[in-house]
Amino acid sequence: MKRILFALCLLSSSAFAQNRFTTIGKALMNPQSNTILIAAHRGAHLEAPENSMASFRHAIEMGIDIIELDVRCTKDGQLVVIHDKSVNRTTNGKGDVADLTFAQIRELKLKHNGKLTSETVPTLEEALLFAKGKIMVDLDIKTETCVDKIMEAVRKTGTIENTLFFLYDFHYAQPVRKEGFRTLVRTHSAAEVDSVAVSEAYHLDDSHYTPEVVAKIKAKGGRVWMNALGDVDKKVAAGDVTAFADLLKGGANIIQTDQPALLKAYLVKNGLYH
Repeated sequence: MKRILFALCLLSSSAFAQNRFTTIGKALMNPQSNTILIAAHRGAHLEAPENSMASFRHAIEMGIDIIELDVRCTKDGQLVVIHDKSVNRTTNGKGDVADLTFAQIRELKLKHNGKLTSETVPTLEEALLFAKGKIMVDLDIKTETCVDKIMEAVRKTGTIENTLFFLYDFHYAQPVRKEGFRTLVRTHSAAEVDSVAVSEAYHLDDSHYTPEVVAKIKAKGGRVWMNALGDVDKKVAAGDVTAFADLLKGGANIIQTDQPALLKAYLVKNGLYH
């Protein structure tokens, strides 16, 4: 009986996650919606090590829409999820990711708040399969040498609908989209926004976060991505939730944050969440 109940709970949880993913996908493709989407920077890393499977699991359990993760390539060509050029800050190891084999990196343990955990550095494939059908994934690609392998991993795992390729250079938008992938394009000016014909989302900064640019992006069918990272998150964490309001008033409808739980609570309270 216990096994049956456990199986039923797993099925119920899986069905809920799939239904939620469908809702997220519909919201992403409807930029005119009043719904704000939340992107958890490096996963829900306040609860677990950044870029860890645990941080991704927490984000899913919290009902967040997107996890941002960082992709690098090891010495032997394996794709791993880690932000820094080296493993020094986030693990108990030393050295650059590009100079270490996957086997060497896999032996390391991730840190959280300065303490070692049992978490290891995930592969991109592991992260994609875990997120599949549950949450969107923003691929922040930290290496230019393994882009083809990243595309291959997305195809292999069947997660094209799960992923956004974060492009630092708007010139790559069209080539990446020709390969069948969704994009999040980093722009540095209104002119660069004009240069991108189509993208699921446009990552702006304060320099061109204006009503005119926002209106153009939404007219193209894209969403407007702004970061709460840094000052906004710090103010909110200190109790000033109006910092979120100030960021949102320009029309952004995807917010990346280190405080996904606080942002979700704010959006729910103000009727801006699904």
